[in-house]
Amino acid sequence: MPRLSTAGDLNWPADGQRQMGPWNLDELTALAHPWPVEWLFPPRKGDPPRIVNLFAGAGGWEQSLSLLDGQFDVVGVEIGFDAAATAVAAGRRRIVADVRTLDPTHPALAWVQGLIVSAPCQVWTPAGKRQGHQARNIELLMDVFTLAFEATFGHWHDAGPCDDPDTCGVCSAPAWDGFAGFTGSLLTLDEARSPIAQMTDERIGLIAETLIWSLALTARYDQLDWLAMEQSSALPEEVLQALAEELLCADWCDVRWQTLDAVDFGLASRRKRTFLTGGRHMKIDLAAMVPSSPVEPMTAARALGWPAGIRVNTRGNRKTSGGNEWPADRPAIAITSKMRGWYPADDPTHRFPVPQGALLVGMPATYPWTGSRSSAYQQLGDLVTPPVGAAVLGPLVGRQWEAAVADYLADLYGPHSRALAATTAQPAAPVPVQRRRAAAAATSAASPMLPGLDAWCPAASPMLPGLDHWAPVKAPAGQRPAHRSR
Repeated sequence: MPRLSTAGDLNWPADGQRQMGPWNLDELTALAHPWPVEWLFPPRKGDPPRIVNLFAGAGGWEQSLSLLDGQFDVVGVEIGFDAAATAVAAGRRRIVADVRTLDPTHPALAWVQGLIVSAPCQVWTPAGKRQGHQARNIELLMDVFTLAFEATFGHWHDAGPCDDPDTCGVCSAPAWDGFAGFTGSLLTLDEARSPIAQMTDERIGLIAETLIWSLALTARYDQLDWLAMEQSSALPEEVLQALAEELLCADWCDVRWQTLDAVDFGLASRRKRTFLTGGRHMKIDLAAMVPSSPVEPMTAARALGWPAGIRVNTRGNRKTSGGNEWPADRPAIAITSKMRGWYPADDPTHRFPVPQGALLVGMPATYPWTGSRSSAYQQLGDLVTPPVGAAVLGPLVGRQWEAAVADYLADLYGPHSRALAATTAQPAAPVPVQRRRAAAAATSAASPMLPGLDAWCPAASPMLPGLDHWAPVKAPAGQRPAHRSR
């Protein structure tokens, strides 16, 4: 039984796992699956920090990291086929899987230093009928948080006399060494997730993966340095407080959160998101994640090279209390998948090219969106905007971000980028697998395929662990993936 005075399982690896060789490549690949085989080994001096990106989407967080000075070894987990394909075409690594099916104590994750989590946010917003706010769902979520701690750290057991020595599962165990400390896991992770089945929408429980993965990595390996979680600004304060309390109980140094609006960072559209950040051994400085001085607002018209006076229609002829137009001489309203139906009020036949939508959320005009036009706009609506992501991650990884973000936006909204956005072809139909394979082949050297995507990789390219004959399977009518994310 592990004795965890703070964190890090003192009994890991188990006796049967101490022999790490000699193993051949096939055996190592099988052991590492679905993670990169090199992650089984400790990083060498100078190697980039390893980061796991859950609900990784089309690559907003990785684009954020690309603005910072340095290299980062990131693997993302994403269930959405098109979003994962987009990320791979952009040179990112993706495991196509449901986050809940992966083991956060996998031996390949022993040296992970950073964890990024962007669980779906719809259940906290009007789009998801705010089901996450229902009292019963909140109560069940709090139960999951409590069980997550029991499934990773267990509970604290003093070295002194026990109140229930006959029934205590700790000191009555023959293996107990008599020292104080955390008991270690008392439940399985699936048992910790069990209350989610009673929720009105299972997506509510996905935010618990933030805690499950953070606690599991800390309890088993204690190499995790920081956590960055992005969520809807409508996330209840009590959920944030509960997440922070559990991490502090696990001996994390500091956990804080704040709501940021992308427009305050120079973006041409509004996007309010709540970011929770935690440091295992460091204090969190929220002030370091916002501009040191006010940033000049960027209007949608300037970002896209439009003349003054244009208004954008968002709802056709339907009239609602909120209106159906916004002026392009201001920053755009929050970009969602519904942008596919927007048009200039004086030209109902025009629709925004996807690259113009990309500029409004801070992505390059040439970013390789994969899938239908509707799918591309869904990916745009889900991702973390790079300027804000860089501001959040910069202090966590010890990098300056303000000058880099300013340079990035100056180039993004420059005349060359605007021209590309106006002329670059947009995906008008689902992209055939053959075209996806070609897109992946162009980046295979820099971005080896991970499970779910390796069928796109040319035969001559070295393969990381994956599914040899994987092919996308169309979901039955009326069914959608349980989660979709950034």
